Amino acid sequence: MSSHKIVGGGGKNWDAYKTGIKGLYFRILTQPKVTLAIDLQFKDESIRELVYDQFCELRRLLASEWNEEPVYEKNTVYISGEPLSRISVSLDQVYFYNQEQWPEIMEWLEHKLVGLDSFWDTTGDILKDLVR
Repeated sequence: MSSHKIVGGGGKNWDAYKTGIKGLYFRILTQPKVTLAIDLQFKDESIRELVYDQFCELRRLLASEWNEEPVYEKNTVYISGEPLSRISVSLDQVYFYNQEQWPEIMEWLEHKLVGLDSFWDTTGDILKDLVR
């Protein structure tokens, strides 16, 4: 991933991407599937719903960046028990801890992260203005 410069303002590290919005996180999950998720964990449920609805409005753009339709979950729960909304894509049939599958996993993650960064570069200001 070092060959790709972050353009969406996410900072210097892909694994700690800064969205600039408290309560909105980009996460790489490894269990039970390898997943790239956009988690909306706003304390105020009405703000979470507002941001989720905006992501739904932008769904075609995100799907085009990821070359697949993400899964939209309006009401789910984080591992800590905290309610959240999640937009995600997953890589099926791989196990993150199988080193033989790492090339496939890293190639998939690279494509998805670059697409997410491009999406965020285009839409981040819209979403930031929404929660201000």
